[in-house]
Amino acid sequence: MQEYKIILTWEAIYDVTDIADYIEEEFGQQRADRFQSDLKEQMQNLGQFSTAFPRTQILYRGYSIHKRAFPPSIIFYIIMEETKEIHILRVLRHERDWENILLQRSTYTYPE
Repeated sequence: MQEYKIILTWEAIYDVTDIADYIEEEFGQQRADRFQSDLKEQMQNLGQFSTAFPRTQILYRGYSIHKRAFPPSIIFYIIMEETKEIHILRVLRHERDWENILLQRSTYTYPE
């Protein structure tokens, strides 16, 4: 089984920060830290099980956007087979209107 390199967009990084801040505010620092640690592990697991999660009906640059539930969030990503990369586009809270959020974004930014 081929492993993939995991790459996060700035948008995904901001999403994780916002969710962790909310969790810290509502439930404390320890729970926020656990969320971030567990999320990192789930993202790394995508490298091994990238096709195990459903596709949305939304495309980004010709790639199907997949979604991986990670309560209270959903991880949205594309699989780039030719470069063996998984790009995490967004990490959104499950109650948000994720379809419209994904459809409104025509480009994502990446850390260098």
